Amino acid sequence: MTAKTKDGKEIFRGSKIYMPQALIYGRGNFMWSGGAYRGWKSAIIRDTSLQPLQTRIETFEIPFPLEVLEKDGKKQRIVKYEEMNVTIQLWYLPIGGDPKLGTPGKTQFLFYETTKNIKLKPRDSYIQ
Repeated sequence: MTAKTKDGKEIFRGSKIYMPQALIYGRGNFMWSGGAYRGWKSAIIRDTSLQPLQTRIETFEIPFPLEVLEKDGKKQRIVKYEEMNVTIQLWYLPIGGDPKLGTPGKTQFLFYETTKNIKLKPRDSYIQ
């Protein structure tokens, strides 16, 4: 997911990976095959994959860039950009695929893409 200003300047980039994760009680940077310890293979997998017919809602908090100005000896924070375009893409990468080295259409497949324009409300409408 990326957020850009009207003039194309990128102000936010975020990503989320969906896949089964198998770690030994969340410790260490290695994975066990389950052969050495019988119950561990199925007992410690945390499934964060996308399942068929399952709705998933994710939340990303995108801060609007602020500019600090000094006026009459007081500091004021002003929002630099009151409008941004947010692009969301959902990609499929087969096992072992590297998102940085992959080739779209061969090792990476785009499932879904959408772009939304987000605007801040005028200051008077939310400050009383």
